[in-house]
Amino acid sequence: MNYFLFNNHILFSDGSKLSSLEKTNTVLSSRGPARACVLDVDLMIASSVEEPIEKKDSILVRKFNEIYQHEAYLIQDERIDHHLFQVMGIKEQKIREIYSLISPDSIEVLVPYGLALRQCLVANQIDLDQSIVFIEELGEERFLTVFDGLIFSRTRIISSQEDILAEIKRSQMDFFKKNEEFLKKRNTGFIVLTNNRSLVLEILKKDKNVHVEYVDIQYPVFEGLKNLDNSIKYRLPEEIRQQRKSDEFKRNLSTVSLSLSILAAGFFFLLISKIELGLVSLNYHSASVIQHQLTEELDHLDRQIYHEDLNQYKSLNYGIFYLHLLNLIPSDYQVDAFKFSKSKGWKLEVLLSSNTQGPYDPIARVNILKYADIKDIFVNNQPGKRITVLL
Repeated sequence: MNYFLFNNHILFSDGSKLSSLEKTNTVLSSRGPARACVLDVDLMIASSVEEPIEKKDSILVRKFNEIYQHEAYLIQDERIDHHLFQVMGIKEQKIREIYSLISPDSIEVLVPYGLALRQCLVANQIDLDQSIVFIEELGEERFLTVFDGLIFSRTRIISSQEDILAEIKRSQMDFFKKNEEFLKKRNTGFIVLTNNRSLVLEILKKDKNVHVEYVDIQYPVFEGLKNLDNSIKYRLPEEIRQQRKSDEFKRNLSTVSLSLSILAAGFFFLLISKIELGLVSLNYHSASVIQHQLTEELDHLDRQIYHEDLNQYKSLNYGIFYLHLLNLIPSDYQVDAFKFSKSKGWKLEVLLSSNTQGPYDPIARVNILKYADIKDIFVNNQPGKRITVLL
């Protein structure tokens, strides 16, 4: 298995040694099956519904585009808490560049750098409940990534000549500022971990109060790639469309085969049961006609009873209409207020507010809502509806 880290240049590992590669097709196309990660990743934490998946994806894509709308991104998300997701976006141009060097079929996993590094820390039983700044040194570059639970930051790259302590503090502040409301700990205390012994001494020499520890992992990110599953792999839009067409063709083929089988079985059953099915059909039709007649009679009696009640008592049993209305309102709404009034006739007025922050189901115009006046309003600064029904 081969492992790649894509940045301005490419770092390659065959599982033991590390080398730097040029961006040429001939060098990478002959490497065989591979796992890869990318440093240039944009991240955000966003809340969303969890079901249905299509609605969740739509909400997360919209929120990501509100921040990173200047370029085309391919995004993936992972659930980090109840109704809370970490959205990881890689520029489409970067993915195309990688797939021009390595065939998409050869790449088993293509993930953000922070995800691969987090997997390595978990495999080495490092407690991510504490806030961590991890510094991996690869050649002349140092990669700084901040972790708090499942949340990780965009990885910053600095040279070995830069002031590491200042860069650590800058990474801490940026991470805390962007994710303060989602962090497990409400303070800026961080533990610094690194796979470079000399770097531990360098940091302590500048500030003895920094909590810094050494971890004995030669190439953390490549260790993390070894243990990742195949749940996340960035694919180009045309690949997704092609896969969807293939899946749709298979589903259609399966549906046609199943339909033909059912049709053949039904036709055979029809031949041997023609008389019996005819009788059943006749009985069903008769029962349907009777049911329709009874329903019409019941509706007529219901209207007659309420008209008599209004004429005699000058009042209305509005509870029945109110409960009937509640059954027609989608679950995305809740009733904030309702009022019955009488002028020339009875009028029911209901204020609804939305239970969700995102799109909600339309209100069907059926039964007593068929001719109702339905308007969009704001209820307590939340989107809602005003329904007016003349009874």
